[in-house]
Amino acid sequence: MKKLENRIAIVTGASSGVGRGVAKVLAEHGAKVCVCARRKENLEELTQEVRAAGGEMFPVACDVTDPAQIRNVVQQCVAHYGGVDILVNLAQGAMLYRPLLELDEEYTMLAFKSGALASLIFMQECFPYLKESGHGRIINTASAAGYDGAEGFGAYGMAKEAIRAITRTAANEWGQYGITANVFLPIIATETFRETQPAALKSLENKTPLHRIGTTEEDCAPLIAFLVSDEGRYLTGQSYMVDGGIHKHT
Repeated sequence: MKKLENRIAIVTGASSGVGRGVAKVLAEHGAKVCVCARRKENLEELTQEVRAAGGEMFPVACDVTDPAQIRNVVQQCVAHYGGVDILVNLAQGAMLYRPLLELDEEYTMLAFKSGALASLIFMQECFPYLKESGHGRIINTASAAGYDGAEGFGAYGMAKEAIRAITRTAANEWGQYGITANVFLPIIATETFRETQPAALKSLENKTPLHRIGTTEEDCAPLIAFLVSDEGRYLTGQSYMVDGGIHKHT
């Protein structure tokens, strides 16, 4: 029996990048995965790929800055699969380089709404089902950009650090219901990044003790699969740096 057999997961931001890779790996471990993102055609392509490999996946289009669309995702997942055991929040907007003095309210609120607020609303909407599950799991996504205070990414970093805060709060408030809440901070290179930014990739590789930057499916998603399984039931309220050792302390 696979470690996530019959578990029902929602993965946001699953149309590309880390979200896509995490959704695939959860399905490979037996989870029934409801994937959401704005680009429905990408979700359909991923769903076909997963189903062809024998996995379970259900796509729902969603702009996470719209609370009504978030609620629709949860409702459709419950209607299709019967509940929610796992929530993985990966969606995030406002990821462009902009110095602090160039941050206007609209752009800054986009970072907050698509990241911290969307993650919170998904958590709230999933809570009754996570509680009923008895082994509810929440995985949120932060970033070294927020942890380090990366120049040019103030709005993005602000949203990511807020996500770390609500994750710790959820661990404290909802642990009594058997729900765990953790956050990971990935430094992962997608195929697109490797192909289009070789200089940036080389710079990152030189910072790691391992002298390489990992992939989502081989180096990042296995941690997520572990944390949301029964094996991860005692781990909660933690931040996990998935960065090949670039950060020595958290």
